[in-house]
Amino acid sequence: VSYPSIVGEMLASGFGIMGFSWICSPACTELEVVVMDWLAKFLNLPEHFLHENEGPGGGVIQGSASEAVLVAVLAAREQAVRRLRLSQPELSESEIRGKLIAYSSDQSNSCIEKAGVLAAMPIKLLPAGADLVLRGDALKQAIEQDVAAGLIPVICIASLGTTGTCAYDDIESLASVCEQNEVWLHVDAAYAGGAFALEECSELRRGLERVDSLNFNLHKFMLVNFDCAAMWLRDANKVIDSFNVDRIYLKHKHEGQTQIPDFRHWQIPLGRRFRALKVWITFRTLGAEGLRAHIRKHITLAKQFEDLVKADERFELIAPRALGLVCFRAKGDNELTSQLLQRL
Repeated sequence: VSYPSIVGEMLASGFGIMGFSWICSPACTELEVVVMDWLAKFLNLPEHFLHENEGPGGGVIQGSASEAVLVAVLAAREQAVRRLRLSQPELSESEIRGKLIAYSSDQSNSCIEKAGVLAAMPIKLLPAGADLVLRGDALKQAIEQDVAAGLIPVICIASLGTTGTCAYDDIESLASVCEQNEVWLHVDAAYAGGAFALEECSELRRGLERVDSLNFNLHKFMLVNFDCAAMWLRDANKVIDSFNVDRIYLKHKHEGQTQIPDFRHWQIPLGRRFRALKVWITFRTLGAEGLRAHIRKHITLAKQFEDLVKADERFELIAPRALGLVCFRAKGDNELTSQLLQRL
């Protein structure tokens, strides 16, 4: 966390904004539109994720990666149900919902499996390769088996930076399979997404132009305090259509204007905090280069620690170093590593 972020948090709390629609606080909505485009450019994301471009894409600040993943899962589910009710009218809505299935890696974060529970849609955890990477061939095989069994594939949640080892799923091969099967592709880059901003890590961005949505936590790598998770959508209308509930007390004369989103349609709760303020102050105070330097410092520290582990015959690495993460263990029985963990 950084002091600019704390200042922004204090100001936002003092203002007491409940910014579910533009008219509640124009600054809350409009600053979020600005900073989400700043972030997209900072991370070198595809242009269709920017609010300023023509098209239905854009970014929103969620509370956590768990919320972002759940939003993607729910939106993909509802879009699949609507599509199938048109293409297969002989099926009832309950029959369709009972056949839906989603996919992710067995290395993915627990919030993905939880999203399946909350969405009442099974998420099949596919075995990653020996390098702990999920690739398109595993997804293709699972989809073919499930379709043959009468199930309906809905969404695949890929990980860029898995929780255990910071492994990167193969987005391009997964995208090819998803495109062939009308499956939503979401990328959970909660930790590793910050490295998109570094040219030396540009390979991590391969395939992002083909995904439907992605999320990245600013409270990891970006010196913004919890809670602050950025989410981008290729077509925000798919989320809005899935979640839209209108009441007379929510209406205002500026509804539906392209550059003035009502972010209540993009999230689970109705009310929302002025999180964009702490992002704006952090960017304005530390600058893009200051944030890049902070990320590079994490990576440099990890390299130093990796060298120390390699130089000590009592320990061994169990996965390649990735960004700021070094996975190591004490040689010998696992009990030694457990004891070391407890002492630490």
